[in-house]
Amino acid sequence: MALTNEEKNIIEEALSVYLQIIARQVPPAQVQQLAQIAQNIVKKLDSVGSVGGKQGNRPAGITDEWYKNVCLKCDKLSPGGCTDKVTEKYPGKCDPILHYEQKKTSDKK
Repeated sequence: MALTNEEKNIIEEALSVYLQIIARQVPPAQVQQLAQIAQNIVKKLDSVGSVGGKQGNRPAGITDEWYKNVCLKCDKLSPGGCTDKVTEKYPGKCDPILHYEQKKTSDKK
């Protein structure tokens, strides 16, 4: 099961507090190394527990519902996020999401 936004926020806050505490105890060079590691962890949070082992960061502007029901099944999802040019410029306007929304609307009728 993937992490919720609330869980991700808690992890980000915990890492931030950790870095603040460590900054008082270790040399700046070591703090910088730990900060880089923390940034990498935050980037990977969207792929934790993803379905079927497929990993990819949720693109900006994409809802959790779209990510879970459309993006994880899409062949354009890569470990770095979505490779679709339309999604980069207009999140949620790619064909798979539009088809998903259209089907959802027609199912309600």
